[in-house]
Amino acid sequence: MTTSDDGPGPFDDFDVVNDLVDSGYAVGEADDHDEVLPRIAEPTDGPWVPPTPVERLLYRDKDDPDVSAYLSILATAGVYHPVAITHAHPDPEKRRPIIAELGDGLRAMSVYTLDVLPRPHPKVVYEFTNLRGLLRLLGDVDVLLVNPQTPCQNVLQLGDKMKQLILEMHDAYWAPGYFSGRVITRQSNATEPGVLLHGLACGAQLCVTNGHAWNTTEYHGNGYSAELALIEEWWGVKIRQDWLEIEGRLLNRDVHSSEWDHVLRTRNGLVDHFGGPVDAVEWRQYDESALRQYVAQTGAPAQPGADPELDEFVVARGELITRILRFEERFREDGLLPDGGYVRSTAAWDLGRASMMARWGRGTRFCAQTEMFDALRVLSQQAQRHYTSWAEFGVGYILGRCIQFDDDNSRKWYTEARENHELLLSVEHSPWVTVPFR
Repeated sequence: MTTSDDGPGPFDDFDVVNDLVDSGYAVGEADDHDEVLPRIAEPTDGPWVPPTPVERLLYRDKDDPDVSAYLSILATAGVYHPVAITHAHPDPEKRRPIIAELGDGLRAMSVYTLDVLPRPHPKVVYEFTNLRGLLRLLGDVDVLLVNPQTPCQNVLQLGDKMKQLILEMHDAYWAPGYFSGRVITRQSNATEPGVLLHGLACGAQLCVTNGHAWNTTEYHGNGYSAELALIEEWWGVKIRQDWLEIEGRLLNRDVHSSEWDHVLRTRNGLVDHFGGPVDAVEWRQYDESALRQYVAQTGAPAQPGADPELDEFVVARGELITRILRFEERFREDGLLPDGGYVRSTAAWDLGRASMMARWGRGTRFCAQTEMFDALRVLSQQAQRHYTSWAEFGVGYILGRCIQFDDDNSRKWYTEARENHELLLSVEHSPWVTVPFR
């Protein structure tokens, strides 16, 4: 990021950086840096390229005397405010936002939109709030600084009329999940082409689901406390060691996909051997035969009826094969697979989530930047080892998702993933269109 060369203004009359970083928080010192607050200069040799449509609209409307349009964008997107990590809290009422003294008794608070935020800092985090929640934080604040030190900055004087307008805009435009189901690609402030970008593209399904830009390692997600709650609820990750364990398992493809791929490899071998399709009976029979032969080589009883646990396992494998065939038939009906097409691996299910887990690790400060980068490089290589195209990778991801969530809500899990898949293969700025798979 660059620092503005503009002269002093209302955005320069206070310094919250020292208040933030002098909190004594020691974790992640290897990632310490001076990009605490956003600093984006407007270029002198051409127009500014905003990261996303949110900033583009704010830039367009920032000088309009009627701030309704500007506030409607903020109300739709929500805002992020910096706090010392030791002052973060899942309950917004218990957070300690940074309030700056501007002089003459005036007090100011800064908020930002997601895609201007700097890379994560070990001592400074950004908490998310909608505009209604923001009003509860403002208290006796006189001035709201929106995206200060960026080209789309604005100064809002917080009188009663302004606060009422902010509330009205919130009620009119705030809709949780508004950006979900969209391919959001940063046009600036983004990761450069290369292996890291490819690794990020592997997690694009979840980025579309969550409504976040896919092409950045500067991840803040839903805000620090919300990310902590999300990763604990869905993954049981409470501390750094938990993150290290689950990310390692995802990279090794043994959270789920390795178990399922044992069955798929049986069919792959049969198809390669016979040079054509394999029916369900042949697949199940060969899988059971290979499994019993393997057990027999260990010296354990392997014939049917000799080991009830082995017999139950064989039945479960047969049921898995039946489920896979059912899903693949649906994929062919919906055009995800060609006639006669099949899925060779579900590795994408773990690798796609490993890409997102790397970002969650950075957002929660459970991993260092170098660890995130290493994970993205590894999963990028693994993806290219198992697949030949984004389309093939995407269908492998969908099959894994369907197998895991094959319950009463399976249609929701499938249709969402299918719609995301189709978007990612068709939208012109999508990673699966712009980033070469190989």
